[in-house]
Formats: sequence, structure tokens, C-alpha cells
Amino acid sequence: MSEISQLLAACDENFGHMFDSVLSALKGVSANEAAFQHPCYALVPADASMPPAGSILWQMAHLCVCKQMYASILQQSLGLPVPQTIEPKRHTAAILLHELRLAHARLRNTLAALRDEDLARELPESTGYPGRVDAFIRTINRHDAWHGGQIALARRLYKNPGTQRHTSLGGNA
Repeated sequence: MSEISQLLAACDENFGHMFDSVLSALKGVSANEAAFQHPCYALVPADASMPPAGSILWQMAHLCVCKQMYASILQQSLGLPVPQTIEPKRHTAAILLHELRLAHARLRNTLAALRDEDLARELPESTGYPGRVDAFIRTINRHDAWHGGQIALARRLYKNPGTQRHTSLGGNA
């Protein structure tokens, strides 16, 4: 299996694996759940173009923006055509999920167009991500894993807003 095939498989799994992925964390999310902002995010400055910070809607919009930015960086640095970016707005979870799937497909198609030889190329410093293409792709994959976990945590906080603090070591709280 080629190195690009392995990186592409990791990209697919982090986004869409049936158990541990962004899409599995989003499965069955309700409108109220998606819009919920835990109080720990209440003081985070609002961005008019994004949903409330820390909400699942924000996680989805952020991933949509980042996936398109990652694809653009790779497309520009490798001389590939760069399509227009979709700007997510304060949409519903259903619309953002559709936009997120489109952004992921664009990134996936960009990765699939790479050859193993491309992985050793250096990205220009102007991209903001200096380093090799293969390291950049591993960063992209970790980013999906991080936000899948953040979405799962946001769902847990929504469902259990008044949970008391406990310690797992049996000590004093």
C-alpha cells in the first residue's frame, strides 16, 4: 500500500469511521444539542461569521473552513486548480453537515490527486504551515480526531449539564 493511500485511509477513518470519527460523533445530533454553548465558552469573543464558540455548530463550521483551507494550501503549492471556498454561516446542523461533507470531499479529492513523491515536498512558508506535505497531512488527520472528540464532549455536556465533580482516585474532592 502506498504512503498516500495510507494517509488517505487515515483521513477517511478520522472523518467517517462508524465508531470514532467526526461523523460518528455527529450521528443523531439534535438542533438544540448542536446549538448548545456550555457556560465555559460564554466569555469567548463572538465571531459574527461563525456560530457560538464551543457549540457543535461552531465545530462543524470550523472544520468546514479548515478542510477547505487545507485543500487550498495543497492545491496552490502543488500547482493544482483551486475552487472557490464555501463560507459557512450561522446555519442549521443539517446545512453545516452538508457543507462539511462537501469540504471533506474536496480535501479528499486533493489528497487522492497526490503521488507519493509529492509527500516529501516542502510547503512554502507563505502557507503558514512550513514543512513537508506528509507532515501537513498528518496534522490534518489529527485535527479531525481532535474535533470529533470535542463534538462528543459537547454532546455529553449538553446531556449532563448538572453533573457533580468526582475524583477517580477515591481522594477528597
